Amino acid sequence: MPLAAIPSIPRGTPVSYAMARLDASGRISDQATLHVLGWAPGEPLTITAVDGAVILRRDPRGVFTLAPAGYLQIPAPLRTRHGLTAGDRVLLTAVPRRATLLIYTTALLHQQLVDHHSSLLGGDQP
Repeated sequence: MPLAAIPSIPRGTPVSYAMARLDASGRISDQATLHVLGWAPGEPLTITAVDGAVILRRDPRGVFTLAPAGYLQIPAPLRTRHGLTAGDRVLLTAVPRRATLLIYTTALLHQQLVDHHSSLLGGDQP
C-alpha cells in the first residue's frame, strides 16, 4: 500500500467521529459513518496509509470496493504495518466534503493525547 500524507481539514469543515472494532478479517462495520459519507456497497475506493492512520477515499479509479454487506476492510499489509489485530478499536473520522474516511489507531491517539496533556501540564514533571 502506498504511503500518503494525512489531508488537512480546514476549521469549520463538517467531520463525523465514531469508534469501531476490527474483526479477525480486518473488517469494520459502522453504517452510520458510511451513511454520513454517502457511500454504498460497491463504492470504488483508494486506500493509503501514513503513520498510524489508514485513509480511504472514494475514487472512481480505486482498486478497492466497499463490501456488498456494507463493511470496510483494511488490507492485511496495512493491518500488519500498523500493528492492528482482531478486537482493536479505531477512531473513524469521516470528512464528507472530501469523500474521505480517516482511520486512526489507538496507539496514534494515545501518543497525540500524551503529547497534548504533557504540554498542558508543563512537560514531563510528575
